[in-house]
Amino acid sequence: MAALSSPFDFLFHTWSFNFLGKDIFAHDFFENAMRNFRIGFALVAAGLLIIEARAKRLGERLPDKITNRILWGFGIVGFLAYFDFFNPNVRYPDYYHRHEFYHYYLGSKYSRAVGYTDLYECTMIAEVENGRGAAIKTRDMRDLRVNLIKPVTQTYVFDNPNECKKRFSPTEWEAFKKDVSWFESVSRGGYWENMQQDHGYNPPPVWTMSGKLFSSMGVASDGFFKTLSLLDISLQAGTLAMLYWAFGLRVMAIAAVFWGTNAAANFYWTGGAFLRQDWIFLLVSSVCLARKRRFGLAGAALTWSSLLRVFPMIVFAGWIITAGIHLWRKRKLHPDHQKVLMGCVVCAGLLIPTSMVVTGPEAYKEFIGHINVHNRTPLTNHMGLETMLVHTWNGRMRFTRDSTLDDPFELWKQGRVNRFNTLKPLFFGIAIAVFGWMVWANRRTKALWISAGLALPLVVSLTNLTCYYYCMFLIAAPLYLVAPSIGPALLVTAGASQIILKSFYFIDDQYTAESYLFYTMGILLLWACSRPFSKERWEAWKAGKPEPKELPAAPQKPATAE
Repeated sequence: MAALSSPFDFLFHTWSFNFLGKDIFAHDFFENAMRNFRIGFALVAAGLLIIEARAKRLGERLPDKITNRILWGFGIVGFLAYFDFFNPNVRYPDYYHRHEFYHYYLGSKYSRAVGYTDLYECTMIAEVENGRGAAIKTRDMRDLRVNLIKPVTQTYVFDNPNECKKRFSPTEWEAFKKDVSWFESVSRGGYWENMQQDHGYNPPPVWTMSGKLFSSMGVASDGFFKTLSLLDISLQAGTLAMLYWAFGLRVMAIAAVFWGTNAAANFYWTGGAFLRQDWIFLLVSSVCLARKRRFGLAGAALTWSSLLRVFPMIVFAGWIITAGIHLWRKRKLHPDHQKVLMGCVVCAGLLIPTSMVVTGPEAYKEFIGHINVHNRTPLTNHMGLETMLVHTWNGRMRFTRDSTLDDPFELWKQGRVNRFNTLKPLFFGIAIAVFGWMVWANRRTKALWISAGLALPLVVSLTNLTCYYYCMFLIAAPLYLVAPSIGPALLVTAGASQIILKSFYFIDDQYTAESYLFYTMGILLLWACSRPFSKERWEAWKAGKPEPKELPAAPQKPATAE
């Protein structure tokens, strides 16, 4: 497979070009220039949409040929902007993300042996046997059973290494040691040591099944990982292609510009990684398939996305509202909704048992236990309603970080947990209010692709996701066809997210501000796609009558001279 990367060698070599005494491709210069470019590009795209809408109201419009060229240009540039135009000087060495590959490659390839809690201990034991025992004794690592950082000497690494090794066959253990040795050799120093202080391997068993399929094809190596990193580029291009197929060029261009310019889900976090964009491809595909009336496949795609990353299942709430209203009125499921349900059942019926065969019968139980521990641990790049509620001035990382502790963020984390426990009634009250607004917005909506996009505010309300999952706002782009104001708003959100990242120094401040920004965007989706609540509208809807027309404004009396 390594040979497959040869046509893409431009990704993996340093670029250099001097202009007016500066290397414009150098890391610091190019990164700063790209940040400013993204702000300007997003705002220009938003402005052009506003100008176009204004021109249409005035009866003016550009020829379709010119419009399409502009849209293609913005779509292509937006896609490339996500990757910093593939300038290798600002990407990871040789493009692929070693930190990500360490977790996702080893975690899936050796899933039955390391599970969700033992990757770090097994790595340390492998290193000891590779002759690095003295260095390991002075290290700290995260104990994934309790999600706390502690000295390696307080774990079973030295006292009982067989606790890990007994789960490997002799051949598999030797292969694991070689893979670990390769990762250590290309990630030495603090970068390598910090890998074992992260939050472990977290994907559900269905992802482990597909990840294992690819990771088992080769040993850890430069060429193999370059090839695996191309999977996500293909999935991202496929996501935009699906939007083009289902909704047309304009929606695709809006989505591409948003993806390439937003700061929350930028390349830094999961770019150059291994199969991290499969869930968003399937989530967007579910909306596209619903638009094209492939309802069975739409249900299967959203189910598959949910089995890969869990939280997309909240998007089902939009579909459930639409289906529930029809069921309430007609006393039977609509044939389209029956097809969705069948797609969901067939997909889950195939993937869940198959993943249990591949990953082991206890995999789901272990995953649920691990995620329960993981979700009780706040992260500095979490985003959502919970982050907005628990962030206080005195509780900021700036004031609570304590470097004398094994885990410097222990006080910061505990403060957030305590505040959330106190604020749960408010949290659930807001979430219920958002759900009620969703019902109101969807009360006359029969199109499942619309109700899926309108579920985004509920996702942001109920989850506290790491920032890179906010590429989920791609499914808001099709709502431009319902409410054109959503297009500019989405792009302004992307540009503003870059400004926020420049405006705050501490990470928890940055992503709390990002949470407010994206939460506002979510509420704007509901605002743009629903009319204000009124008794007349409520009564008309209950009676199955058309929406009441707005009353004309009272005529103004002409001004009279004194």
